[in-house]
This record gives sequence, structure tokens and C-alpha cells, in this order.
Amino acid sequence: MAEANQILTDLSERGVLFGLGASVYDWSDPFGRLFLQTLAMVAEFEANLGHMRTREGMALAKKNGKLKGKQPKLPEPARRSIRRRYAQGEVSLADLATEYSVGRSTIHRIIHGAGQDPA
Repeated sequence: MAEANQILTDLSERGVLFGLGASVYDWSDPFGRLFLQTLAMVAEFEANLGHMRTREGMALAKKNGKLKGKQPKLPEPARRSIRRRYAQGEVSLADLATEYSVGRSTIHRIIHGAGQDPA
């Protein structure tokens, strides 16, 4: 609501009028202000409903085992090979990233254990 209020104020200061159908609403007119604020409030309500439904759907999917989070970019055998080869000094981090077609940050996470399964 606050952001919509600021946007409407900025547009009004530039002389922009707001039309809906055949009606034109002036931000400086009390009725126009009420109407535009009501539209912004309804839009925010609809957005919040969408967020709530998304969270509910994700919770249900997780409960049913359908939501497993982001899967690793590389399979475990490849990750083991990367850790072994890097530890033995066979290749650089950049070489591994190029070889496996992933970013250097992905290789860095694999080597240094961020996000690794404890298994």
C-alpha cells in the first residue's frame, strides 16, 4: 500500500490522470484518492492470497514427498571424482568448472563441502 501510494503521488505530481473505462480519477480529489487506494488494497490482498496458496501447496507437496528441494547439479560419483582430483592436485578449480560445464562457485561448494549431505 505504501509503495502504491508513493507511485500514485509521483504520477499525480507529473499531471497523470488515472482512467478506468470511461471514468477518470484524480489523485487530488477525495473520491479519486479513495478509489485508487481501494484498487491498490485489493491488488495487495490478491497478491497475498497467491503467496498463501503457494505456501500451502508447497507444504502439501512436501508432506506428500513431492517437494525435495533443489537437486544437485552433478551426480554423487562426479562430485566424489571432483573432490579426489582436486585434493590430489590433478586439476584446478577453473579446469573442473570447464570440464563439467558448471560455474566455479559450484565446484567450490563441492570441494569445500557447503550443502553436502552428511552421508
